[in-house]
Amino acid sequence: MVFSFPILQIIIKTNNHKWLRRYSKFTAISTLFLIFFGGLVTSTDSGLSVPDWPNTYGEFMFTFPFSKWVGGIFYEHLHRLIASFVGFLTLLLSIFIWMYDQRKWIHKLGWIALTAVIVQGLLGGLTVIFYLPTIISMTHGILAQSFFCLTIAIAFFLSKEWTNPSPSDLNLIDKSIVRWILFLTGVIYLQLIFGALMRHTGSGLAVLDFPLSNGQIFTLPNDDILYNVNEGRFNLGLDSVTLNQIFFHLIHRFWALIVVAVSMVLTVKILRFHRKNDYLIIPILLINLLLFTQILLAAFVIWTTRNPIITTLHVWTGALLLGSSFFLSLRSIKLFIPLKSFWCLFEKEPVTVMKIDSPLSHISSFWELSKPRIIWLVLVATFIGFYLGSDWIEKSIFEDPLFLLHTILGTTFVAAGAGVLNQYLERDLDKQMRRTSNRPIPSGRIKPSIARKFGIFISSLGLIYLLAAVSFSAAFIGFTTLFLYLIVYTPLKRQTTWNTFVGAIPGALPPLGGWLAATGDLEIGGWVLFGILFFWQIPHFFAIAWLYRKDYRRLGFQMLPVLEGKMSKVSIFSVSFSFCLIVCTSTLTLIDLAGEFFFWGSIFLGLGFLAITIDAARGWNKTRAKRLLFGSIIYLPLLLFIMIIDKSLI
Repeated sequence: MVFSFPILQIIIKTNNHKWLRRYSKFTAISTLFLIFFGGLVTSTDSGLSVPDWPNTYGEFMFTFPFSKWVGGIFYEHLHRLIASFVGFLTLLLSIFIWMYDQRKWIHKLGWIALTAVIVQGLLGGLTVIFYLPTIISMTHGILAQSFFCLTIAIAFFLSKEWTNPSPSDLNLIDKSIVRWILFLTGVIYLQLIFGALMRHTGSGLAVLDFPLSNGQIFTLPNDDILYNVNEGRFNLGLDSVTLNQIFFHLIHRFWALIVVAVSMVLTVKILRFHRKNDYLIIPILLINLLLFTQILLAAFVIWTTRNPIITTLHVWTGALLLGSSFFLSLRSIKLFIPLKSFWCLFEKEPVTVMKIDSPLSHISSFWELSKPRIIWLVLVATFIGFYLGSDWIEKSIFEDPLFLLHTILGTTFVAAGAGVLNQYLERDLDKQMRRTSNRPIPSGRIKPSIARKFGIFISSLGLIYLLAAVSFSAAFIGFTTLFLYLIVYTPLKRQTTWNTFVGAIPGALPPLGGWLAATGDLEIGGWVLFGILFFWQIPHFFAIAWLYRKDYRRLGFQMLPVLEGKMSKVSIFSVSFSFCLIVCTSTLTLIDLAGEFFFWGSIFLGLGFLAITIDAARGWNKTRAKRLLFGSIIYLPLLLFIMIIDKSLI
């Protein structure tokens, strides 16, 4: 049957993959058009114009008479037909790749694409059957963008550009530019997720002016803006919105600024160092053009009160923007594939200059000294504690946004001070470890005495700020964190194998601090949040300790994975604490801090993490330890994402 297709006969007669390449590009372009018509369905509120699935008003989809294509039925039915066409194209593409490409990994990519398009079709049906539930509609939209990137990847891997060697002058492209390209793709993808959240929660006109927000350059959701927005919506004949919808809208706007900032940094880097390199300059200029167009379309979406065509073009341009950035990412990564050096993109550059006179370099060193990645985790945990604590006492965080800002700012100073002082105390040990030898103090970029004074200053500032602007209890949590982390945990690293468990206590205090700031009381919800972070840390840090056990053993660190040969205790603790993590996350629903979606989502996520932990416990090796570490890193962001969706459904 397959051999009867004319295109297949053409491919058979040729000695190369010319027609397969063209076919893969046609599939990617068709997917782009599918995204446009899918966006048109949502923009015209036609999602339920055809109330059944997979049939159309009880008739076979492909024989539904054209005379009945009226109103919203036209958009929804046309979307289904184009989706079926793209599904058929993907089926043929996966078969062609399997038959005429020798690379096994490309075969897998083809089958993944086929699986994705089938899942996408099922999600489309579920949106109709369950009357457009937010989570399914969001997943349907996000998967469409992911599938589009997948078709781009297949087309690129089948292209001559992938199979032919890159020009020799491209080897001069430094890793930092490639990292920025990957980062840009990531922030664009995240922006599309925020856009889907805004779109499918009906938050597209939750703010009625642009570029200002309620007449201000920057605003936070509060009762005043809610009143003004709903008054304006009433005058336009629109239903009222909630504070959550305004919040979702403002997140989308805020993250757009992040996308613009990252794009500007990348553009400046490329123009500065690779101005004559068309390999990079043309894609980045296209990305900037699309970004400008996207912002302009966003403005017209507001100014025209969500005109369906303009709104759809906004969605479509977002897909083009993601696809262009993703293509540039693939093109950049290819430069590192021949040397098998792809993973070096994610390694720190060696510090070769010890004396730094530039003010910007000094600022960068102090920023690195404060451990910004840990600060980010602390702030997210504090915010979650504050948010859920406010929810516990039935108070919106937007009633007094400055109080939340005070809590976040004071916590930032305390967390930064803890990071600085920890590096000061361990400066001699950091010099002897490959993982930490390039930190600001051991590398000589910052003098130890300056680091000590800086750490004492900002940590003291944070405690005083929390005491003055928030509460005594919040300041006490900050002081307890500093004391346990610096005075207790740091010396215990070389004294007892229980140091990891002791260190997990200050690591789990931030959400408790946020809860105390919001409620003023230590209640079960705060302790559950404490438990989640506490139990999560054990398998996370055990994986790190195992990967760097040689350095730790040489320096005398008493980590359990370093000292235990059989790893039986490590395995028991890791698996047990991963199971306790599931219990803790589930408890949030049982005490009414989260909904049913979070309950099942957290269980599913927790079981996945538990499976990775059990796999590592079966026999520790580098691959399994890295997998466990990666799983622990993505666990918390995914849990937060599930919580955000859960709150949007309430």
